[in-house]
Amino acid sequence: MSPKAIAAIRENSHQDSTVVTSPATRYATTSDGVNIAYMRVGEGPPIVFAPNACDAQDYCSIPEFRGRTDGLTSLGWEVVLHDMRGRGFSDREVAERGLEGRVKDLEAIVSRVGFDRFVLAGIDLGCTTAIAYAARNPERVSRLVLLCPWARGADYLAIPALRLAVSPPPTTAPEWKVYTNIIGGVLTEFSDLDRQRQVAEAIQANASVESWNAGIRALEATDVTDLLPRVCAPTLALHDSTFPFASFDLCRGVVSGIRNARLEVMHEGFIMGPRHEQTVATIDRFLRGDATSEPVAQRSPRHPATLTPRERDVLRLIASGHPNKTIASRLGMSERTAARHITNLYAKIGVQSKAAATAYAIRHGLA
Repeated sequence: MSPKAIAAIRENSHQDSTVVTSPATRYATTSDGVNIAYMRVGEGPPIVFAPNACDAQDYCSIPEFRGRTDGLTSLGWEVVLHDMRGRGFSDREVAERGLEGRVKDLEAIVSRVGFDRFVLAGIDLGCTTAIAYAARNPERVSRLVLLCPWARGADYLAIPALRLAVSPPPTTAPEWKVYTNIIGGVLTEFSDLDRQRQVAEAIQANASVESWNAGIRALEATDVTDLLPRVCAPTLALHDSTFPFASFDLCRGVVSGIRNARLEVMHEGFIMGPRHEQTVATIDRFLRGDATSEPVAQRSPRHPATLTPRERDVLRLIASGHPNKTIASRLGMSERTAARHITNLYAKIGVQSKAAATAYAIRHGLA
């Protein structure tokens, strides 16, 4: 079935109890002749997403992926989504699946929509594409937003949860079904069978066994480390502490390589979780350039010497993404005592949220 036929079916169906009218699926052709599916959602200044895999198809088929996009459009942004080559509604049979091919996809979309200057964003694998494009086209990218970024595919594939979920690679149809269900289970923490099945089915619809394995090989070869210092655009990196395929260390490594970057830690599950409010609000503030969007290195918070050893322990656990219950358990105290320490900590360092406390910990080498 052709990508356009799949798109027509998707546009006349819905995946949950809420009827969703899908935007029109359009196509752009890359410099090497690959047809890339894209869609435009909302009206306003443009945000172009370099996809993790199938952003356009997932918008139509997975409710959890719609929240972030619809949240941004509700605040007056236009969001452009596309499916990378070899996946989703785009051409499936392609020779080049690596970084250079993905950059060509992005170039084709930008050329087709006609934006001279725009906000560029990426999620997970899409961050590497966004970084490469931003480094090579500084005059086109006004700001860069990276969700769960990493620079080297080999490091990314070494994340324990991901390594267990994607190896060994499947070779037969039965293995492919089990394999995708394992990935869906890890992503949903095996807590929701319906969502687990939905994710598995989406992966199966987006790629074949052969294309998936080729994509993993291309991912492993991806490395944008040398491009990080060439990124000029003000950059916001967001780490999802609830996402099993995310690494705080890899995210921090990207931020340290981009001279005008800041890091925020989200606790709302912005990759697969149903809540996107905090993430959307943080991105919107950064893009509109309010005072809180200064790079972390330019801020002057209070010195950490005022913290007690116990408050430093609490801060480290907050920065690692742990909830109050876990913090209490790790430190051998009641939740009420942990909450009191957190309140005192916030007052000392001048913050009001775990995300801000995490940024403070990073600035002072306490994370």
